[in-house]
This record gives sequence, structure tokens and C-alpha cells, in this order.
Amino acid sequence: MSYRYCYWIFTLCFLLVGCRKSTEGTVLSPGRATVSRLPYEVKAEPAVFESAFFPGKQVQQHSSTIILRQQLLGNLPVSSGQLVATDPITLSAQTPCFTTQFLRGRFPVELAIARFTSDERVAFAHVLFSAKPLARWELAVLPGQSPLPVRGPEYYGYLVDGGMALFLDAADVNRFSHFMADEAAAKNLMITCFHLDSAVPVPGFLYATSHDTLAAFSTGFGDGSYATYVGLDAENQPCRLLTDFQVLAWQ
Repeated sequence: MSYRYCYWIFTLCFLLVGCRKSTEGTVLSPGRATVSRLPYEVKAEPAVFESAFFPGKQVQQHSSTIILRQQLLGNLPVSSGQLVATDPITLSAQTPCFTTQFLRGRFPVELAIARFTSDERVAFAHVLFSAKPLARWELAVLPGQSPLPVRGPEYYGYLVDGGMALFLDAADVNRFSHFMADEAAAKNLMITCFHLDSAVPVPGFLYATSHDTLAAFSTGFGDGSYATYVGLDAENQPCRLLTDFQVLAWQ
């Protein structure tokens, strides 16, 4: 067999493999956070949105003490500066992003996990854009939505129907929605990677496909409508994005 013939066989095999649609992504190792900050005296309310991510945090609720632990999922690539928070089941190419323009780069996604007697639930998920202290929170809005007060009787939220949610860059929504249209890909992300068939499911992770990287995490006690908030620093620059999964009472 000639070298030229072997070369063309190898090239054909490479193209066939390379063109085959991948139905599985990869769970990434968290690595080291690109942004970190020390605990400080939080003045922006609700204070628990920030202090829940401080080591050793405890809160009193219904005569019980809830201990919070923090988990780094990894550093989320933000290429457009626009972010989407959504349920993967309802994700489509038309899913809108928040109107806030965030920094571009790679930023830590962290979970604040509430420990109960025999259970753990994700209370908050956030993206940490800077180490600057918070000055205030505001409700994240989509195009066409009017601002609402953080402590008001109404809020905007995204619906969760699969017990999990995502943070991803708006530039990745179209590709990833097509990726998730594949049944095997959806099963890999929503069941296999969360270890739902085991006694110890994982609360979240960074997930990478051939083109996109996103953060996936469980949503409190499961399905519901969950509000997302933008934290701003003293210069009125966005420094946090946080979803509250209604595990801790703060109203």
C-alpha cells in the first residue's frame, strides 16, 4: 500500500469524524477563580445575596440555623458582555438576554448551597465580575421590561421546568439551542452530568461543547419562576449577576 493511498484514507477518516455531529459535551474542572474577594461588611440589601458567598455564613430561618457552603463551578467565558439565564428545556434561538452590558472576559460562577438536616439545596447562583463591594441591587430586565423594585410585590423571573438552569453568553444561545435539540445531548447534560441516577447528584458544573461553554446548576427545590438580579458597585458598574432560587427568605 502506497504512502499516498494511506494519506488519503487517513484524511477521509479525519473528515468523517470531524464532520460527525457531537451529542456530548464535557464537564470542565473548576480550576482557579479569575476574580476573588474577601468578606466585608455588606451594606447593599438584600445583604444575603452577597454574604451567602462568604465562608462560614449561617442564617436563621423558621427557628432553624441554615449553614451555607460555597462552590466554584469554574470561569464562564463572556464574549459579548450580554448574558442569558434560562431553563435548558425552554432555551431556543430566540431566548433574549438581559439588557445589562457586563464586562467581557472569563468570570467565576459560584453557588451558595444551603445545608439542611439531610439535604442540600442551591440557594443562589452568581457570576462574579469584580471584587468591588456592592453598592446596590436591581432586578435584571429583558428588552421591553420596565424596572421593578427589588423588594416589590412583583418580579420578573424565568420559568424552570426541569429542575436546573443555565448561565451562558448571548452569543452562544443559537448554537447551544440547536445542540440541545438532540435528545442524546440533552440527556447527557441534564441527567448524566448531574449524576441524577446516583445517590449523590452534583449541584452544578461548567459544561463545554465544541463551540460553547456555559454554567449549569440545580434550582433550589426544583421547578418555579426565579428572579435574577444585577449587583452594581459605587461607580454604578455591574459587578454581579445573581439568581435567587427562593430557598432563603429575605423579603
